Amino acid sequence: MTLIETMISVGLTVLFLGSLFTMNGSSMQTLKMARESACASQVLQQRIESLRIANWQLITRSDCSWLIAHAFKIDSNNDGIADHPDGSELLKNESETLTLEPYGSVSATPTPAPTPTKLTGTGGSNGQVVTNCSTSLLQENALKVTWTVSYTGSPNNRAMSQKTIAVLAKGGVAK
Repeated sequence: MTLIETMISVGLTVLFLGSLFTMNGSSMQTLKMARESACASQVLQQRIESLRIANWQLITRSDCSWLIAHAFKIDSNNDGIADHPDGSELLKNESETLTLEPYGSVSATPTPAPTPTKLTGTGGSNGQVVTNCSTSLLQENALKVTWTVSYTGSPNNRAMSQKTIAVLAKGGVAK
């Protein structure tokens, strides 16, 4: 009888430990996913803040030179270290898209509508690609800023993305 009771108690202990280890693994995946999401949110907040404090003439330059140099993580020395570390290095296969569009345009209803400025940057050194720069943004009083961060996240290395939208006026962020 004692042997049977011992075997049952060992079986219950093994079952308990097995479920405990399974739950621990699941909890670690959830924590990793939450950390990646928080990191992406922080990157987006830092990006919008950098635009908010920037000079309007620099943001709306027709050649997008300031946006290319300051909007994304850049390694201008090619030493493998970003000049502006921001936490995005914690995101796997990180890429960003920045779109600037006129908001409440002051120009007289142009046909066709003004083309938005769109930049795409990939994580790592000098991965910026200018897709389109608009020359008409300097005359605007406000811009709709759409910033998207895409990355490969947990669980199972699936594609994840977070987006923020803000209205940037000549005096800073309006909404």
